[in-house]
Amino acid sequence: MSEDQEPRTLAPLSGAAGRADVIVEGVTYRYPGAGRPALRDISLRIGQGEYVALLGHNGSGKSTLSRVIGGLLAPERGVVTVAGLDAASAESRARVRELVGMIFPDPDNQIIATVVEDDVAWGLAARGLPLAEVRTRAALALAAVGLSEAAGRAPWELSGGQRQRLAIAGALALEPRMLIADEPTAMLDPMARRDIVGLLLRLNREHGLTVLHVTHSLEEAALAGRVVALEEGRVALDEPPDIAFANLDRMRALRLVIPDTARLVESLRACGLPVPPDALTPEELVAALERLRSRRA
Repeated sequence: MSEDQEPRTLAPLSGAAGRADVIVEGVTYRYPGAGRPALRDISLRIGQGEYVALLGHNGSGKSTLSRVIGGLLAPERGVVTVAGLDAASAESRARVRELVGMIFPDPDNQIIATVVEDDVAWGLAARGLPLAEVRTRAALALAAVGLSEAAGRAPWELSGGQRQRLAIAGALALEPRMLIADEPTAMLDPMARRDIVGLLLRLNREHGLTVLHVTHSLEEAALAGRVVALEEGRVALDEPPDIAFANLDRMRALRLVIPDTARLVESLRACGLPVPPDALTPEELVAALERLRSRRA
């Protein structure tokens, strides 16, 4: 690289923001031998560049839906298209799996190499890309998740949060247009959970990646641009966070765990304080109360 060349970085996605990246139409899915379907006639659209939180109690169908969108499961009925491609079609399934990066709760299930850089490069090498391109894209992906200095280390030397970053880097190296993060913080401590959610938000905002964040956490969901909740395999809620969290009784009816901070916000609002309903973390609540105090000073 000459001195006047800019270093290559992970480039933002181009295209019209808001265009439908994912279209789910009338999808039903039943696991083999199951008495009732895990998904029941679901229809949903996710626009390019959206950050969508997918909520639901255990067994609601949220992980099944994420796997159907990612091309890992074929629906019994209905159609799923990703960037115009049929996610269940044998002809387009491989391409859909490149366009949609999947992140799972346990990063160790996605790490296969003994060196961090090699793990990110594995998927690229398996696709027969030139060695120079493999190295460049692996380096870009590691830089995007903040693991450049760990490139030569063994994955098992990394913390749980760093290993989840490594799993994300492996998906980014394939240059997806969408990330599906299925409970990516479930096995992490609170600090690592914040770091991973912050990384997903940054990838969405700075690089235009569409993100479907499957989570149990209302605190994490409050950071999304849109909240979708499933109940018994159906869409029960599809709203912006400030509207979705204004009615905690509805969240309770969906058998979601209400955080202590959200209950406090609910009590404050009942007392007449106009605290935003999506102030679901202690930091957000303190900031909201500070803003109220400054307005009344």
